[in-house]
Amino acid sequence: MSDVAQLATRIRDTREPLRIVGGGTWLHGGGPWADAAPLPVHALRGVVEYTPGDLVITVRAGTTVAELAAITGEHAQMLALTPYGAPESTIGAVIATAAAAPLAFGEFTVRDLVLGLQVITGGGEITRAGGRVVKNVAGFDLVRLHTGAFGTLGVITEVSLRLHARPVVDTIVAGTLGQTDRASLDALLPHLVANRAPLPMLLHRAAGGVPQLLARISGNPARATALQQQLRTLGARDVAELPPADITRTLHQVPADAIVFRARTHRSDAVPFVRAAVDAFPDGTLSYDPARGSLRVVLPSTASGSLERDLATMYRLAAATGATHPIAVVVDQGRTVAAPRHTPRSMLETGLKRAFDARDVLNPLAVVSHANLAHADV
Repeated sequence: MSDVAQLATRIRDTREPLRIVGGGTWLHGGGPWADAAPLPVHALRGVVEYTPGDLVITVRAGTTVAELAAITGEHAQMLALTPYGAPESTIGAVIATAAAAPLAFGEFTVRDLVLGLQVITGGGEITRAGGRVVKNVAGFDLVRLHTGAFGTLGVITEVSLRLHARPVVDTIVAGTLGQTDRASLDALLPHLVANRAPLPMLLHRAAGGVPQLLARISGNPARATALQQQLRTLGARDVAELPPADITRTLHQVPADAIVFRARTHRSDAVPFVRAAVDAFPDGTLSYDPARGSLRVVLPSTASGSLERDLATMYRLAAATGATHPIAVVVDQGRTVAAPRHTPRSMLETGLKRAFDARDVLNPLAVVSHANLAHADV
């Protein structure tokens, strides 16, 4: 639907659950979702308001990541993150999922860059939160509430975003590690954690491949040269810019049938944590962010039956080699659901759902079992 009022009427009059569909590139992610009629919002696209001098843009939620980059790029500006997913992903979906961004500029998250939202509640009411200027904090908590709610509290139809000036140099580089034995990697990890700023980095290892250091190099040419030298000091060889196609393949897109999960723990446990993940998932593609202590793992679809067992192995190996903090895990894609068993909502969840979607029609979750791996701890 291309009209917000029509969309609100559809939601208000519905007698069946609705599944919000933007670009449709990640409907298999998140969840697990109950069966529901599609509610397309991709036609809500285009710029509502853009004053480059204010570094703020307001767009409709169906505007794609690629379209936003092209519009802001004409004024040497950018949204300071490029989230996982395809360029045709919609901005509304990026906000709804609070999609993580590899090598984010300035360590920004989605919540740092959303200033205001227009949202249709589950009762069909058109509401606004936040504003279109950086200093406006009205409704700030509601903006954060809808960011990352996966559309369960409302349909995002319009977004106001904080922009940044595009640096003269802004590129992703990669270098292979000269020493790839276990002892060398164990020695490298504390240095990566200690050098978290000002260089966003990832320790990346494709399945069966040689470990690499990836980094986002930005600033003026002199600073970019110094940052590349910093990578070489950390042990990276043949440091070179990644072509756009390689960036997309390496950092953003994954097969629709792949298993994707994120794990995170305190950065002081980097060595036992990464070592355990490498041993537990030898066929996975791993990306460790030393600034956040987070690890993203992409597994072949054949791993779905053994995921719970292999996660347990990772926990055990990490603890056995000195990890002292819990490991939190979120399965982003390929989640499996065992025999249904009702899981009651908390009082907070119940109150929020009653306030924004009392009929539970927006992106309803399937009834899940205790085997659901949405949040697993050591």
